[in-house]
Amino acid sequence: MKVFFAMLLRVCSLYARVRRRAYRCRLLIVGRARHASFELGDKVGFNVPVRAGGNGCLHIGSRNCFGDEAGYRLGSGEISLYTANSTASITIGERNFFNNNISIGAAEKVVIGSDCLFGGMVSISDCDFHDVRPKMRHSSPGLKGPVVIEDNVWIGFGTVILKGVTIGTNSVVGAMSLVTKSIPANCISAGNPARVIRTLE
Repeated sequence: MKVFFAMLLRVCSLYARVRRRAYRCRLLIVGRARHASFELGDKVGFNVPVRAGGNGCLHIGSRNCFGDEAGYRLGSGEISLYTANSTASITIGERNFFNNNISIGAAEKVVIGSDCLFGGMVSISDCDFHDVRPKMRHSSPGLKGPVVIEDNVWIGFGTVILKGVTIGTNSVVGAMSLVTKSIPANCISAGNPARVIRTLE
């Protein structure tokens, strides 16, 4: 019996490695084919599929980790990185962890630093993606503003980060927050809309 379970464990481990390589290969193929500029760093981990939509610039640094095999997920836990036009860009630094079902959309620019943590179901977008004016709603992305998340930031589960926001180094955003304005460095914020609760020493 022990031999059987040992063999089963080895088969499962092999399947997981093959699946991770398949996720990486798919991102490489699609990213290079579609995007104006595409870079994928070394030792990037893929525990869930990562969909690279759009045709802008997508730069992913080394040692990032996408997805948590043991974490809560909807469906496959897929992570979406979407650049809405050829001049839009998403730039991700190094050693970040992205939990499952995260969505990042850019019509202008989204920049993520290094050593950040992102809880599941986080949504980040630098524009409204639709104009509020009825006649322009299907032809304009609406208002835009770059989103910058600096180094060593922790974004809690289900947080929504909207256009024009900068989140400063070392800051924490509590779960289910709606971030509509910039958050300074070294503080904890939460709420709808998010506000600073206290500073970090």
